[in-house]
Amino acid sequence: MKIFFEQKKPGRTRQEVQPVAMDISGIPSTTGGLIEATVRKVVEAFNRRVAGRASDIDADNGGCVLSDDAVEALVAVGRVSFGVVYNERSVDPDDAVATALQCYEDGMFRMFVNGKDTGPADTALDLHEGDTVTVVRLTLLAGRMW
Repeated sequence: MKIFFEQKKPGRTRQEVQPVAMDISGIPSTTGGLIEATVRKVVEAFNRRVAGRASDIDADNGGCVLSDDAVEALVAVGRVSFGVVYNERSVDPDDAVATALQCYEDGMFRMFVNGKDTGPADTALDLHEGDTVTVVRLTLLAGRMW
């Protein structure tokens, strides 16, 4: 099933949100199922990058130097990098799912499907092909009261 996640485009010049397609396995019937399916997909992609990681920083770039056009494109994004994975360890999908579900229950982030709040993790979800999912990370502002 293909769904779209609204993702903030990286960069400092233009703050905009763009949809990013993700293929997940099956059709999740609950909010918790949607969280589990997406976390497993992202962890799988991360573990593939870790497994294919090279020991040399420039090896991910095929040993070649970036062209001026490639550097300009990366500057427009806001970060010039070679795609290096700095964490050498793979992630356990079960631990990642448990952590994500705990964070959701603790109110660290909220999810919206087509603009409607998904509610608690055990809430039934009517998800269709091409739906848009928005994940909003909620953070507390640190400061001092005067």
